[in-house]
Amino acid sequence: MTEGTIRWIGGPVLKAKTGGEFHVHESLTVGAGGLLGEVIQLRDDELVAQVYEDTTGLRPGDKVIGNGQPLTVTLGPGLLGHIFDGLLRPLADESEHFFGRGISAAFDTEIDFVPTRAVGDELEPGDWFAEVAGDGPKLRCLTPPDCRGTIKQIKEAGRYRSSDTLCIVQLESGDSRELTAQQDWPVRTSRPVRRRLGPEAPMVTGQRILDTLFPVARGGRAALPGGFGTGKTVLQESLAKWCDADVIIYVGCGERGNEMAEVLDEFPGLEDPGTGRPLMERTVIIANTSNMPVAAREASIYTAITVAEFFRDQGLHVALMAESTSRWAEALREVSGRLGELPGESGYPAYLSSRLAEFYERASRVETLSGDEASVTIIGAVSPPAGDFSEPVTSHTKRYAVSYTHLTLPTTSP
Repeated sequence: MTEGTIRWIGGPVLKAKTGGEFHVHESLTVGAGGLLGEVIQLRDDELVAQVYEDTTGLRPGDKVIGNGQPLTVTLGPGLLGHIFDGLLRPLADESEHFFGRGISAAFDTEIDFVPTRAVGDELEPGDWFAEVAGDGPKLRCLTPPDCRGTIKQIKEAGRYRSSDTLCIVQLESGDSRELTAQQDWPVRTSRPVRRRLGPEAPMVTGQRILDTLFPVARGGRAALPGGFGTGKTVLQESLAKWCDADVIIYVGCGERGNEMAEVLDEFPGLEDPGTGRPLMERTVIIANTSNMPVAAREASIYTAITVAEFFRDQGLHVALMAESTSRWAEALREVSGRLGELPGESGYPAYLSSRLAEFYERASRVETLSGDEASVTIIGAVSPPAGDFSEPVTSHTKRYAVSYTHLTLPTTSP
């Protein structure tokens, strides 16, 4: 670990004098409260970082500690059916939107472990060595993408914590590695696949007008641009309920508190029309309201797509509902302004287009490392100010989304 000392701080952005070697996108622990941050620039003996929590109380002289790893989240089968913040930290009480600062505990829950491999079996990257019993989608315990070896020891079927050591693998180097049902993964890095496949079939949304006029390919990208109050949230909820995806990831990025409260209240009560069971059994909700720290809003989109890729690697078809990428772009603009970067069109940073492309390109239909066909389909809502579809976020999104539906406020005839 390396340390630095804060020189200047303004909102979510700080500058610190470095006392060692740091790296861009390295995760940081900031101040006595252990706030989570990330390095975004390095200049000689100074680093610039963004902090994902409320920075009230920080002052020059406080310490920043580099963790040596990029911003990372813990992924596991226990994520389904729960609600998290933009950094994938479980809400202390799922009826609340807020929790204490400095909380970085990974989500750990009990799972019903059913081994599918035995001692002596060979494991390749992405293979599964067990299944997780349950009423929702068929989930597996996966071998990490950087692990290859022979099973030396594996637990018997039973109920364990997802963080427990379930399998020990002897690597080709002769070392041993302990495997759990969880994996840590950096949110800004795509998870590897065997190969990407072309779009061959539609993802049925369950909305006839969309399936007829604006079909969405499985593993494709779609956008819902519309002004405030035009029904984007209602449509996203309808798509989440009726589309033929195995897993739903719903991220409220910078949404108004009352809208997210409605989602948090309604989703647990929705019934899955395919199984008759609660829809939450195959849903992960990432709640990041507009009055939460602005930097966490920027990270929440990457957190959501990383979770989607994890369930894709399980051999499942995933639908990601992102609302709203406009507020994500506003977070980029605010942080960029505090960094003193040259503004582009409408004040957005010049790299807005490339960041949008980077996000939407993580949607794909793939052959996973284990040989299954799976997909991630992204449906992103856009909220152009005053319903102006020529503004930068909407116009750039239309370049990367294959299908998009304009939503406008209903008009009344005179």
